[in-house]
Amino acid sequence: MTEQKTQALRLQQSQKLEALGTLAAGISHDFNNILSGIFGYAQLAKISLDNPRKASDQMDQVLAAAQRAAELVQQVLSFSREAGDQKKQLRVYLIVKESMKLLRSSFPAFIEMETRLDSKQMIPADPAKIHQMFMGLCLNAYQTMKKNGGVLTVSLTDETIIQPLQIQDKKVPAGEYLKLSVTDTGHNRNGKMPDTRVHPDTDTQTTGQLTGGMDLNDVQMIVADHDGVLIVHTQPDKGTAVEIFFPVAGAEKKPASAERAPARVVSKTQSQRSSKTIMLVDDEKAIRQIYEEFLTGHGYEVALFENGTAALNAFKADPKRVDLVITDMTMPELTGDKLSEKILEIRPDMPIILWCGFSEDISEDTAVGMGIKKYIQKPVSPRDLLQSIRKILDEN
Repeated sequence: MTEQKTQALRLQQSQKLEALGTLAAGISHDFNNILSGIFGYAQLAKISLDNPRKASDQMDQVLAAAQRAAELVQQVLSFSREAGDQKKQLRVYLIVKESMKLLRSSFPAFIEMETRLDSKQMIPADPAKIHQMFMGLCLNAYQTMKKNGGVLTVSLTDETIIQPLQIQDKKVPAGEYLKLSVTDTGHNRNGKMPDTRVHPDTDTQTTGQLTGGMDLNDVQMIVADHDGVLIVHTQPDKGTAVEIFFPVAGAEKKPASAERAPARVVSKTQSQRSSKTIMLVDDEKAIRQIYEEFLTGHGYEVALFENGTAALNAFKADPKRVDLVITDMTMPELTGDKLSEKILEIRPDMPIILWCGFSEDISEDTAVGMGIKKYIQKPVSPRDLLQSIRKILDEN
Protein backbone atom coordinates (compact mmCIF):
# COMPACT_ATOMS: atom_id res chain seq x y z
CA MET A 1 0.00 0.00 0.00
CA THR A 2 2.87 2.38 0.80
CA GLU A 3 4.47 1.69 -2.59
CA GLN A 4 1.14 2.22 -4.37
CA LYS A 5 0.65 5.50 -2.58
CA THR A 6 4.19 6.63 -3.48
CA GLN A 7 3.61 5.75 -7.13
CA ALA A 8 0.30 7.62 -7.13
CA LEU A 9 1.96 10.74 -5.72
CA ARG A 10 4.70 10.53 -8.35
CA LEU A 11 2.11 10.23 -11.09
CA GLN A 12 0.20 13.22 -9.75
CA GLN A 13 3.39 15.27 -9.66
CA SER A 14 4.32 14.32 -13.22
CA GLN A 15 0.83 15.32 -14.35
CA LYS A 16 1.24 18.70 -12.71
CA LEU A 17 4.58 19.25 -14.44
CA GLU A 18 2.98 18.29 -17.74
CA ALA A 19 0.21 20.78 -17.07
CA LEU A 20 2.74 23.52 -16.32
CA GLY A 21 4.29 22.82 -19.71
CA THR A 22 0.90 23.50 -21.27
CA LEU A 23 0.62 26.76 -19.32
CA ALA A 24 4.22 27.89 -19.86
CA ALA A 25 3.73 29.96 -23.01
CA GLY A 26 0.82 31.89 -21.53
CA ILE A 27 2.62 32.45 -18.24
CA SER A 28 5.72 33.72 -20.04
CA HIS A 29 3.61 36.08 -22.13
CA ASP A 30 1.86 37.49 -19.08
CA PHE A 31 5.09 37.80 -17.10
CA ASN A 32 6.83 39.64 -19.96
CA ASN A 33 3.91 42.05 -20.16
CA ILE A 34 4.25 42.71 -16.44
CA LEU A 35 8.01 43.30 -16.78
CA SER A 36 7.39 45.66 -19.67
CA GLY A 37 5.11 47.70 -17.44
CA ILE A 38 7.66 47.76 -14.62
CA PHE A 39 10.49 48.88 -16.92
CA GLY A 40 8.31 51.45 -18.64
CA TYR A 41 6.85 53.09 -15.55
CA ALA A 42 10.22 53.05 -13.75
CA GLN A 43 11.83 54.93 -16.65
CA LEU A 44 8.93 57.40 -16.77
CA ALA A 45 9.29 57.97 -13.03
CA LYS A 46 12.97 58.85 -13.48
CA ILE A 47 12.02 61.37 -16.16
CA SER A 48 9.34 62.84 -13.88
CA LEU A 49 11.52 63.42 -10.82
CA ASP A 50 10.94 67.18 -11.09
CA ASN A 51 7.20 66.47 -10.78
CA PRO A 52 6.86 64.48 -7.52
CA ARG A 53 3.13 63.91 -7.87
CA LYS A 54 3.45 62.48 -11.36
CA ALA A 55 6.48 60.39 -10.35
CA SER A 56 4.58 59.05 -7.35
CA ASP A 57 1.65 57.95 -9.56
CA GLN A 58 4.07 56.20 -11.91
CA MET A 59 5.79 54.42 -9.02
CA ASP A 60 2.37 53.24 -7.82
CA GLN A 61 2.03 51.54 -11.21
CA VAL A 62 5.44 49.90 -10.73
CA LEU A 63 4.36 48.55 -7.35
CA ALA A 64 1.05 47.30 -8.74
CA ALA A 65 2.83 45.47 -11.56
CA ALA A 66 5.35 43.97 -9.15
CA GLN A 67 2.48 42.70 -7.00
CA ARG A 68 0.93 41.05 -10.08
CA ALA A 69 4.25 39.36 -10.82
CA ALA A 70 4.52 38.12 -7.23
CA GLU A 71 1.00 36.69 -7.36
CA LEU A 72 1.73 34.92 -10.65
CA VAL A 73 4.84 33.28 -9.19
CA GLN A 74 2.91 32.20 -6.10
CA GLN A 75 0.21 30.63 -8.25
CA VAL A 76 2.79 28.62 -10.20
CA LEU A 77 4.58 27.51 -7.03
CA SER A 78 1.32 26.59 -5.34
CA PHE A 79 0.29 24.43 -8.28
CA SER A 80 3.69 22.75 -8.69
CA ARG A 81 4.10 21.95 -4.98
CA GLU A 82 3.96 18.24 -4.18
CA ALA A 83 0.66 17.10 -2.76
CA GLY A 84 0.53 15.49 0.64
CA ASP A 85 -2.06 14.45 3.18
CA GLN A 86 -2.57 17.82 4.86
CA LYS A 87 -6.29 18.29 5.23
CA LYS A 88 -7.55 21.41 6.93
CA GLN A 89 -10.58 23.67 6.77
CA LEU A 90 -10.22 25.05 3.26
CA ARG A 91 -12.09 27.84 1.51
CA VAL A 92 -12.27 26.38 -2.01
CA TYR A 93 -13.40 29.76 -3.35
CA LEU A 94 -9.90 31.18 -2.83
CA ILE A 95 -8.18 28.34 -4.70
CA VAL A 96 -10.60 28.59 -7.61
CA LYS A 97 -10.30 32.37 -7.77
CA GLU A 98 -6.48 32.34 -7.81
CA SER A 99 -6.34 29.43 -10.27
CA MET A 100 -8.62 31.25 -12.70
CA LYS A 101 -6.16 34.16 -12.75
CA LEU A 102 -3.36 31.81 -13.75
CA LEU A 103 -5.53 30.12 -16.37
CA ARG A 104 -6.63 33.45 -17.85
CA SER A 105 -2.95 34.35 -18.25
CA SER A 106 -2.34 31.06 -20.06
CA PHE A 107 -5.40 30.42 -22.22
CA PRO A 108 -5.79 32.16 -25.58
CA ALA A 109 -8.27 35.01 -25.79
CA PHE A 110 -10.63 33.04 -28.04
CA ILE A 111 -11.46 30.83 -25.05
CA GLU A 112 -13.95 32.76 -22.95
CA MET A 113 -13.96 32.23 -19.20
CA GLU A 114 -16.93 32.73 -16.92
CA THR A 115 -16.92 32.35 -13.16
CA ARG A 116 -19.91 32.18 -10.83
CA LEU A 117 -18.48 31.85 -7.36
CA ASP A 118 -21.59 32.12 -5.22
CA SER A 119 -20.29 30.02 -2.32
CA LYS A 120 -17.45 30.80 0.06
CA GLN A 121 -18.13 27.65 2.06
CA MET A 122 -15.26 25.77 3.73
CA ILE A 123 -14.60 22.03 3.51
CA PRO A 124 -12.02 19.74 5.17
CA ALA A 125 -9.55 19.27 2.32
CA ASP A 126 -5.93 19.08 1.18
CA PRO A 127 -5.22 22.39 -0.62
CA ALA A 128 -2.58 20.92 -2.97
CA LYS A 129 -4.85 18.11 -4.13
CA ILE A 130 -7.88 20.36 -4.65
CA HIS A 131 -5.69 22.81 -6.58
CA GLN A 132 -4.31 20.01 -8.76
CA MET A 133 -7.75 18.53 -9.39
CA PHE A 134 -9.30 21.86 -10.38
CA MET A 135 -6.43 22.84 -12.68
CA GLY A 136 -6.49 19.40 -14.26
CA LEU A 137 -10.20 19.66 -15.05
CA CYS A 138 -9.76 23.11 -16.58
CA LEU A 139 -6.83 21.96 -18.69
CA ASN A 140 -8.88 19.01 -19.92
CA ALA A 141 -11.59 21.47 -20.93
CA TYR A 142 -8.97 23.59 -22.71
CA GLN A 143 -7.87 20.60 -24.77
CA THR A 144 -11.36 20.31 -26.26
CA MET A 145 -11.55 24.00 -27.17
CA LYS A 146 -8.00 24.93 -28.19
CA LYS A 147 -8.70 24.61 -31.93
CA ASN A 148 -12.16 26.11 -32.31
CA GLY A 149 -12.54 28.15 -29.13
CA GLY A 150 -15.41 28.02 -26.69
CA VAL A 151 -16.52 28.93 -23.20
CA LEU A 152 -15.14 27.59 -19.92
CA THR A 153 -17.62 28.10 -17.09
CA VAL A 154 -16.70 27.50 -13.46
CA SER A 155 -19.19 27.76 -10.62
CA LEU A 156 -19.28 27.20 -6.87
CA THR A 157 -22.66 26.86 -5.20
CA ASP A 158 -24.14 25.65 -1.93
CA GLU A 159 -26.34 22.58 -2.35
CA THR A 160 -28.68 21.02 0.20
CA ILE A 161 -29.68 17.36 -0.33
CA ILE A 162 -32.84 16.72 1.67
CA GLN A 163 -33.34 13.06 0.77
CA PRO A 164 -30.44 10.59 0.29
CA LEU A 165 -29.59 10.01 -3.38
CA GLN A 166 -28.40 6.85 -5.09
CA ILE A 167 -25.80 7.54 -7.79
CA GLN A 168 -24.50 4.32 -9.34
CA ASP A 169 -23.54 2.08 -6.43
CA LYS A 170 -22.87 4.92 -4.00
CA LYS A 171 -25.38 6.39 -1.61
CA VAL A 172 -25.13 10.15 -1.18
CA PRO A 173 -26.39 11.06 2.30
CA ALA A 174 -28.61 14.03 2.96
CA GLY A 175 -26.72 17.09 4.08
CA GLU A 176 -24.96 20.29 3.08
CA TYR A 177 -22.61 20.20 0.08
CA LEU A 178 -20.29 22.52 -1.81
CA LYS A 179 -20.84 21.95 -5.53
CA LEU A 180 -17.99 22.68 -7.94
CA SER A 181 -18.90 22.68 -11.65
CA VAL A 182 -16.47 22.90 -14.58
CA THR A 183 -18.22 23.14 -17.95
CA ASP A 184 -16.85 23.51 -21.47
CA THR A 185 -18.42 23.88 -24.92
CA GLY A 186 -15.74 21.89 -26.73
CA HIS A 187 -15.97 18.78 -28.83
CA ASN A 188 -16.78 15.76 -26.67
CA ARG A 189 -13.32 14.48 -25.70
CA ASN A 190 -12.73 13.28 -29.30
CA GLY A 191 -14.35 9.96 -28.40
CA LYS A 192 -11.55 9.11 -25.98
CA MET A 193 -13.63 8.04 -23.00
CA PRO A 194 -13.31 4.26 -22.74
CA ASP A 195 -14.92 2.04 -20.11
CA THR A 196 -17.74 4.50 -19.70
CA ARG A 197 -20.93 3.46 -18.00
CA VAL A 198 -23.96 5.52 -18.95
CA HIS A 199 -27.02 5.75 -16.73
CA PRO A 200 -30.18 4.66 -18.55
CA ASP A 201 -32.07 7.54 -20.18
CA THR A 202 -29.40 10.06 -19.23
CA ASP A 203 -26.19 11.42 -20.63
CA THR A 204 -24.37 11.13 -17.31
CA GLN A 205 -21.01 9.37 -17.40
CA THR A 206 -19.13 8.58 -14.23
CA THR A 207 -15.87 6.98 -15.26
CA GLY A 208 -13.44 7.22 -18.13
CA GLN A 209 -10.47 9.03 -19.58
CA LEU A 210 -10.26 12.73 -20.19
CA THR A 211 -7.71 14.03 -22.68
CA GLY A 212 -5.28 16.62 -21.44
CA GLY A 213 -3.95 17.42 -18.01
CA MET A 214 -5.47 14.75 -15.78
CA ASP A 215 -6.97 11.28 -15.98
CA LEU A 216 -10.57 11.18 -14.79
CA ASN A 217 -9.75 8.24 -12.56
CA ASP A 218 -7.19 10.42 -10.75
CA VAL A 219 -9.84 13.10 -10.32
CA GLN A 220 -12.16 10.44 -8.91
CA MET A 221 -9.47 9.32 -6.44
CA ILE A 222 -9.04 12.86 -5.11
CA VAL A 223 -12.81 13.36 -4.87
CA ALA A 224 -13.25 10.01 -3.09
CA ASP A 225 -10.43 10.89 -0.67
CA HIS A 226 -12.51 13.93 0.31
CA ASP A 227 -15.75 11.88 0.62
CA GLY A 228 -17.15 13.64 -2.43
CA VAL A 229 -19.21 12.57 -5.45
CA LEU A 230 -18.15 13.07 -9.08
CA ILE A 231 -20.64 13.22 -11.97
CA VAL A 232 -19.81 13.90 -15.62
CA HIS A 233 -22.47 15.01 -18.13
CA THR A 234 -21.43 14.95 -21.77
CA GLN A 235 -23.09 15.31 -25.17
CA PRO A 236 -21.38 14.71 -28.53
CA ASP A 237 -19.93 17.97 -29.90
CA LYS A 238 -21.85 20.03 -27.33
CA GLY A 239 -19.45 19.99 -24.43
CA THR A 240 -18.93 18.43 -21.04
CA ALA A 241 -19.95 19.39 -17.52
CA VAL A 242 -18.11 17.98 -14.51
CA GLU A 243 -19.92 18.31 -11.20
CA ILE A 244 -18.31 17.55 -7.84
CA PHE A 245 -20.16 17.52 -4.53
CA PHE A 246 -18.03 17.99 -1.40
CA PRO A 247 -19.66 17.48 2.01
CA VAL A 248 -19.27 20.44 4.35
CA ALA A 249 -20.44 18.79 7.56
CA GLY A 250 -18.51 20.19 10.50
CA ALA A 251 -17.23 23.22 8.59
CA GLU A 252 -18.26 26.66 9.71
CA LYS A 253 -19.90 29.05 7.32
CA LYS A 254 -18.30 32.44 7.37
CA PRO A 255 -19.67 35.49 5.57
CA ALA A 256 -17.46 37.13 3.00
CA SER A 257 -17.04 40.09 5.32
CA ALA A 258 -15.30 37.81 7.81
CA GLU A 259 -12.34 37.30 5.49
CA ARG A 260 -9.34 39.09 6.78
CA ALA A 261 -8.51 42.35 5.11
CA PRO A 262 -4.87 43.34 4.73
CA ALA A 263 -3.61 44.86 7.92
CA ARG A 264 -3.05 48.60 7.74
CA VAL A 265 0.32 49.70 9.00
CA VAL A 266 0.41 53.14 10.55
CA SER A 267 3.77 54.87 10.67
CA LYS A 268 4.89 55.78 14.14
CA THR A 269 6.02 59.22 15.17
CA GLN A 270 9.58 59.73 16.32
CA SER A 271 8.52 59.50 19.97
CA GLN A 272 6.76 56.17 19.33
CA ARG A 273 9.53 54.51 17.38
CA SER A 274 11.30 51.40 18.55
CA SER A 275 14.93 51.10 19.60
CA LYS A 276 15.11 47.39 18.76
CA THR A 277 18.00 45.91 16.79
CA ILE A 278 17.31 43.68 13.81
CA MET A 279 19.90 41.43 12.18
CA LEU A 280 19.11 41.17 8.46
CA VAL A 281 20.95 38.47 6.50
CA ASP A 282 20.60 38.25 2.70
CA ASP A 283 23.10 37.75 -0.11
CA GLU A 284 21.18 40.12 -2.40
CA LYS A 285 22.56 43.65 -2.01
CA ALA A 286 19.44 45.41 -3.31
CA ILE A 287 17.25 43.59 -0.79
CA ARG A 288 19.55 44.54 2.09
CA GLN A 289 19.51 48.19 1.04
CA ILE A 290 15.74 48.42 0.51
CA TYR A 291 14.77 46.88 3.84
CA GLU A 292 17.50 48.67 5.79
CA GLU A 293 16.21 52.04 4.58
CA PHE A 294 12.61 51.14 5.33
CA LEU A 295 13.21 49.65 8.78
CA THR A 296 15.58 52.38 9.94
CA GLY A 297 12.92 54.86 8.81
CA HIS A 298 10.60 53.20 11.31
CA GLY A 299 13.02 53.46 14.20
CA TYR A 300 14.84 50.13 14.11
CA GLU A 301 18.59 49.67 14.20
CA VAL A 302 19.52 47.29 11.39
CA ALA A 303 22.72 45.20 11.22
CA LEU A 304 23.30 43.92 7.66
CA PHE A 305 25.12 40.72 6.67
CA GLU A 306 25.59 39.24 3.19
CA ASN A 307 26.09 35.64 4.33
CA GLY A 308 25.20 33.34 7.21
CA THR A 309 28.76 32.80 8.42
CA ALA A 310 29.43 36.49 9.02
CA ALA A 311 26.06 36.86 10.72
CA LEU A 312 26.69 33.89 13.02
CA ASN A 313 30.12 35.18 14.04
CA ALA A 314 28.62 38.58 14.89
CA PHE A 315 25.79 36.97 16.84
CA LYS A 316 28.22 34.83 18.85
CA ALA A 317 30.23 37.93 19.75
CA ASP A 318 27.20 39.69 21.27
CA PRO A 319 24.02 37.55 21.44
CA LYS A 320 22.17 40.03 23.66
CA ARG A 321 22.50 42.89 21.19
CA VAL A 322 20.03 41.46 18.67
CA ASP A 323 16.25 41.55 19.24
CA LEU A 324 15.16 39.79 16.04
CA VAL A 325 16.81 37.99 13.12
CA ILE A 326 15.61 38.06 9.52
CA THR A 327 17.43 35.63 7.26
CA ASP A 328 17.20 34.44 3.69
CA MET A 329 17.08 30.68 3.12
CA THR A 330 19.36 30.17 0.12
CA MET A 331 22.78 31.73 0.75
CA PRO A 332 26.40 30.74 0.18
CA GLU A 333 28.44 29.24 3.03
CA LEU A 334 25.57 28.84 5.51
CA THR A 335 21.91 28.49 4.58
CA GLY A 336 19.17 30.26 6.50
CA ASP A 337 17.83 27.14 8.21
CA LYS A 338 21.32 26.14 9.42
CA LEU A 339 21.99 29.67 10.62
CA SER A 340 18.70 29.63 12.49
CA GLU A 341 19.56 26.30 14.14
CA LYS A 342 22.90 27.61 15.39
CA ILE A 343 21.40 30.88 16.64
CA LEU A 344 18.66 29.01 18.52
CA GLU A 345 21.30 26.80 20.14
CA ILE A 346 22.82 29.96 21.61
CA ARG A 347 19.55 31.75 22.36
CA PRO A 348 16.49 29.45 22.23
CA ASP A 349 14.17 32.45 22.74
CA MET A 350 15.53 34.41 19.76
CA PRO A 351 12.69 35.38 17.38
CA ILE A 352 13.64 34.55 13.78
CA ILE A 353 11.91 35.31 10.50
CA LEU A 354 13.01 33.03 7.66
CA TRP A 355 12.17 34.25 4.18
CA CYS A 356 12.58 32.31 1.00
CA GLY A 357 12.13 32.75 -2.75
CA PHE A 358 11.80 29.01 -3.38
CA SER A 359 13.27 25.97 -1.68
CA GLU A 360 12.49 22.26 -1.79
CA ASP A 361 14.45 21.79 1.45
CA ILE A 362 12.16 23.58 3.87
CA SER A 363 8.47 24.34 4.32
CA GLU A 364 6.53 26.53 6.71
CA ASP A 365 5.74 23.54 8.94
CA THR A 366 9.39 22.51 9.05
CA ALA A 367 10.50 26.05 9.89
CA VAL A 368 7.97 26.46 12.69
CA GLY A 369 8.91 23.02 14.02
CA MET A 370 12.51 24.19 14.31
CA GLY A 371 11.46 27.11 16.51
CA ILE A 372 11.44 29.78 13.82
CA LYS A 373 8.73 32.35 14.56
CA LYS A 374 7.61 33.06 11.01
CA TYR A 375 8.21 31.69 7.52
CA ILE A 376 7.63 34.20 4.70
CA GLN A 377 7.57 33.51 0.97
CA LYS A 378 9.38 36.15 -1.10
CA PRO A 379 8.63 38.68 -2.38
CA VAL A 380 7.23 40.43 0.67
CA SER A 381 6.38 44.11 0.77
CA PRO A 382 8.26 46.23 3.34
CA ARG A 383 4.97 47.13 5.07
CA ASP A 384 3.90 43.49 5.39
CA LEU A 385 7.32 42.65 6.82
CA LEU A 386 7.04 45.55 9.26
CA GLN A 387 3.67 44.27 10.42
CA SER A 388 5.16 40.81 11.09
CA ILE A 389 8.12 42.30 12.97
CA ARG A 390 5.91 44.38 15.23
CA LYS A 391 3.62 41.45 16.01
CA ILE A 392 6.53 39.14 16.85
CA LEU A 393 8.31 41.69 19.04
CA ASP A 394 5.06 42.54 20.84
CA GLU A 395 4.59 38.82 21.62
CA ASN A 396 8.12 38.59 22.99
